[in-house]
Amino acid sequence: MKNLNFETILEDAQKFLRTENDSYIQTYTEFIKYFEQINAGKINEHNLVIASHFVYGWMPTIIHLKLEQKDKVLFLLNAVKNGHILKVNELEILKKSINNSLVGLSKLLHFINPKDYAIWDSRIFRYLTEKKSSYGIDRPQLYLDYLKGIKNISENKDYGKIHDLISRNFEYDIYPTRAIEITMFETDRNRQSRMKK
Repeated sequence: MKNLNFETILEDAQKFLRTENDSYIQTYTEFIKYFEQINAGKINEHNLVIASHFVYGWMPTIIHLKLEQKDKVLFLLNAVKNGHILKVNELEILKKSINNSLVGLSKLLHFINPKDYAIWDSRIFRYLTEKKSSYGIDRPQLYLDYLKGIKNISENKDYGKIHDLISRNFEYDIYPTRAIEITMFETDRNRQSRMKK
């Protein structure tokens, strides 16, 4: 992922232009609050069903939940809420249960634990790989590599420059995962918009 480095993200953060009146931006904090307000800090089946559906409100596809491994899924999601970093096989279990989509799963993971998990979608994939095709986007190891790259950028001694450039566009606090991801997302959206003109 050649564009997943501090210098590229900083350069794009300096040109950051947020899409106005974007419902994704407006609903973002409500989704974060949903998981912050879960009683006793434990995600249950009801929370999973509701949250999976609101996450898919951000996507152009209909969700199909497969809850045959419900206990394992809930165990893993609660572990994520408590700071566990998933392994490839754990991502596979969750992915298969939630529409067999790593993109949808990444959004759910981000709302459960925005500190450690970043949103992953076709815009991010295109930004990072410069490929027109999304082939490979559903590979769990690629997502884990992405998270590691974001962590490395956020630990750069000059990361504060990126954070300041991006966070001033929002009326709420954002984690580095979101600041870095939204930089990539909006950069790709603006590039694609210019190409269509």
